[in-house]
Order: sequence, then C-alpha cells, then structure tokens
Amino acid sequence: MNNIFENLIGQAEVKNALSFFSKAQNKTGVAPFIMMSGAKGLGKTEFSKKFAASLKNKNGSKRPFLEVNCSTIKSANAFFEQIFLPIVMHNEITILMDEAHMLPKDLVNAFLTVFNTEKTNYKEYHHAEQIFAFDFSKQNFIFATTELDKLFPPFKDRLNIVDFKPYTKDEMGDIIKVCCNEIKFEDGLPLQIAETTRGNARSAVKRCKEIHLYCESKNNPTFDLKDWEELCYTLSIKSLGLTNIEVEILSILKDRGRCSLQMLSAVTGMSRTAIQRDAEIHLLKEGLMKVDGLREITGKGLNILDK
Repeated sequence: MNNIFENLIGQAEVKNALSFFSKAQNKTGVAPFIMMSGAKGLGKTEFSKKFAASLKNKNGSKRPFLEVNCSTIKSANAFFEQIFLPIVMHNEITILMDEAHMLPKDLVNAFLTVFNTEKTNYKEYHHAEQIFAFDFSKQNFIFATTELDKLFPPFKDRLNIVDFKPYTKDEMGDIIKVCCNEIKFEDGLPLQIAETTRGNARSAVKRCKEIHLYCESKNNPTFDLKDWEELCYTLSIKSLGLTNIEVEILSILKDRGRCSLQMLSAVTGMSRTAIQRDAEIHLLKEGLMKVDGLREITGKGLNILDK
C-alpha cells in the first residue's frame, strides 16, 4: 500500500489522503466521492490512475478503470444511456470524470440526489421512466477539475476535495531525473532545466521527451550544460519557460513604460481577456510585472529580458 504512488514526486498531502481512502475502500468496500482539484499539469489524472489501480474488487482482483472527459457528456440522458447503463451499473468499476466543471446542468442536478448517501451506500435514481441502481460498494467515483469555483456548491459539498499544490523547484528537478532516469546529467543541471517548466509536472514530462530525442539523435546518454544550451537555442526555450508573447509583453512594458490593458491589447493584437487569463498569469506569478491600475515591468522582469 505504501507504494501506490511509486515514481510520483511531491504532493505529500494528496498521497496521504488517497492512501487513507484506498485503505478504507479495501477494508470496508467503500470510498468517498473524491474531487481532485488543482491547476493544469499538476498530476490530477496520473494520481487518480494510481489511486484507482490500488482499489480491489470484492474477490480481491483489480478493479477496472474508466476515464471520461465531462465535456463529451451533453446531457444527463447521454450519461445514463451511453455510459452508466452499459458500463457502470451492476459492475465493479472506478470511473474518473475529468473536467468536472463541464458537466451538463441536468446531470449535476441528478448527482445531487445520487450522491446524497448519508444513510446508505445504495441509491436508485429514476430517470426517463427507468431505474438506475448505484451501488457504491461496487462503484467508485472520482472527479477532477482545474476550475473548482465553477462547480455548483451543493454538488461540491457532496465530494471530498483533494487539493494539489504547485511543485517546488527541487521537486521539478526530481521529476526530470525520474523521467530521464537513463540519462546522466551534469551536476545541478536538472534544477536549471526545472526552471523552464513553470512548476508544471506535465511540462516537465514534455521537456524530458525533448531531452530524450536530443540524446538519441546524438547517440549519447549524457547531457551537460553545452547540450542544454544547444537544445534551448534549437527549441527557443527561454528563461523561466517564457513564451514569445510573454517576452513581447515584457518588451512593450520596458519600451513604453506603464501601459493600460487596452494599450497592451492594441499593440499585441490579443484580446483583453486573452491577456488577462493567459499571457499575464505567469508573468505576475514570477514577479516579472505588476498591475496597479496600469501594467508595469519589475526589476526582475528587466533582468530576464537582459538574459
């Protein structure tokens, strides 16, 4: 049981909670309804799969797993007819419902009744003149979302929230070493590479794939600073993992001084919403710019541009 999350780095609180729920399910036959919550790329799906793999059927065999993207479910009727009836009902199974904030409203309303299980682990739900049986000693439900605030509060209250945290630089370095375990790095280089992954485990895995391709093309299992500089040049990998549009925004703020959001939109050709929801987020997180009515580059932002 202690090896449920073998080779997964960080997220100690998530591991503790899911290990507890796994032990409870394998002992009592029942686990709570879980909501994995956190920013994109933190490993919600990967941790869900590892947790699901630890769950057992009543006969001790491994419980089957089904992953569903909620954006593909158009209505409650579609869920019950296309997913629940043929795959879930009467079967022992764990179902992960990703992008849970995309659930259709009528299905969320149905789940309010289905997951109201204070007195029993069995629930019958009447829908379209049919009876759908939910047996939570056989069925485990896991939800995941990057936008917990968009969930209907009464529905959210029926779920056990498992929060993911951003990874530290050291943890990102460890993720890179694990994913590139066949490659010998120059001392300290994984931490330098980690700085370009934006604290995002998915980004770290993608960076490792690029390193694997580079080493395979050179037919060399070692990777040193010179190799890293060549890869950065080839793939335009920038300090702190900045994108071209983020560098452009910093350059505009450096050249023009303090700017309004409307001015940035006019100069970059991006919509105000796109700048606020995408381009500015990482710059603000890293302290490269600040917003006080107007947008302004910081000293750290100027230093990054100089690099």
